[in-house]
Amino acid sequence: QAISAQSLFRCARCPGEPRWPGTTYCLLVGGFVAGERLSRAAMPDKEISREELKALKRQAAIRAREEDIARKRKEDEERKKRELEQMKREFEEQERLQVEERLRFLEKQAAARAQRKARTEKLNQKREEKINARREAWLAKANESIFQICAEQDAEDERLELALEEARERKRAKEQRIRDIKGEAKARNEELEALRIEANNRRAQERELRGLDTVDRLKTEATDELESFILNPYPVPLKQVLAGRMRPVPTVTELLAALKDQKEELKELEEQDIATRAMLRNQTLFQYVRDIQLKAEATRIKPPMPQQADLGRSRNRASSPRRQSPTNKMRTTGMRSTR
Repeated sequence: QAISAQSLFRCARCPGEPRWPGTTYCLLVGGFVAGERLSRAAMPDKEISREELKALKRQAAIRAREEDIARKRKEDEERKKRELEQMKREFEEQERLQVEERLRFLEKQAAARAQRKARTEKLNQKREEKINARREAWLAKANESIFQICAEQDAEDERLELALEEARERKRAKEQRIRDIKGEAKARNEELEALRIEANNRRAQERELRGLDTVDRLKTEATDELESFILNPYPVPLKQVLAGRMRPVPTVTELLAALKDQKEELKELEEQDIATRAMLRNQTLFQYVRDIQLKAEATRIKPPMPQQADLGRSRNRASSPRRQSPTNKMRTTGMRSTR
């Protein structure tokens, strides 16, 4: 059934007309709250439908549910706080008991150590007394024997002292001269060694600095060349490409050493009797000559040979129909000049 709007009450939570103190039942809240009854003039003369009443009741139920949830949450928080306090008290009590038990255990250990120390000190004192008594008896006997031997030895020492003193003096002088010579040589060698180490360190540092400078310069040149080639392509190959095609070759020192070895081997080969040496090695003449040839081929320094990757572009360029064009001629000329 529809409920008349005049039978409703305005509570303290509803905005609108001024409130007055009192207890009124509010449909929206679902309980008695402070508020006022609407005057007939303030209320519109119409009825509230069932859907509006359901919406009002639903909102009141939601508010009641929220308040119940908040109340339960507050109760849970208080319960958890109480449990936490109880756990803290139990933990503190347990820690206190453990500390007391540990202190009692340490006191017992200290008392046991004190007893053992006192007993050990007493035994050591008795041992020292006996040792001192035996030592005094032995010392008296030994002193008497020593005094007798010393008296006999003093006479002999006086006789030998004069003869030995001169020999010792000569020996000390000779040893002192040897020590002085060795000390001077050692000091001179140490000074030379320090100078050599300093010079080597300085040269090594200079070589390292020059190497770092060279590496930085080469990297900078390669980067600049690559950027320039990207911005302005040209037919002359990059230095990076040419450097990648380079092959390791022996140094001049290695070549000179190999030449000297070959000359000596050639001279030895000319002077030796090949047939006799083959007979001594229990080989035929042809086998011995073959061994000499293989050894010479193994020790010979071979010049660097071109690889297939280095010949690929040249072969493709030679087979190209435009190899005689001015551009290709310029590229070939630049390639040869760069190499």
